[in-house]
Amino acid sequence: MSRTSFVSRLRDQVVRPLVQSALAEDEIPDVMVHVVTGTEFVSTYREPGEPGWSFPDDGHEYVWAHVEHLPTNEGGAWRLGRSEDLHDPSVLLEALRQLGSDVEDWICETSFGWGEQRRVRHLELDDLPGSL
Repeated sequence: MSRTSFVSRLRDQVVRPLVQSALAEDEIPDVMVHVVTGTEFVSTYREPGEPGWSFPDDGHEYVWAHVEHLPTNEGGAWRLGRSEDLHDPSVLLEALRQLGSDVEDWICETSFGWGEQRRVRHLELDDLPGSL
């Protein structure tokens, strides 16, 4: 499977539904979910004037999930792991569990979900599509 196909399937079949599981139905159209790969990443999801953070290029390709609430321009970005490692279902599942926790924390800090305890759908190995 090509890298692009893996990332697209990961976004469409796993990450987007995971994020959307913590949103109210009317919030879903306002939240964009992206999954990207690269050897390094500088976060553009920060407050104006706040210093950026980055992961240095260590020669490995990584996968990141980006989530943005369009009306307020609030976003989050999280590194899921090394591309080569995420093909192992148990590694991917652990990365998704961490992403779920991070998304729950992010939502309660946004203006649209401020202070609300939101929960993502917790995934098990059987929940992962076989096409990944």
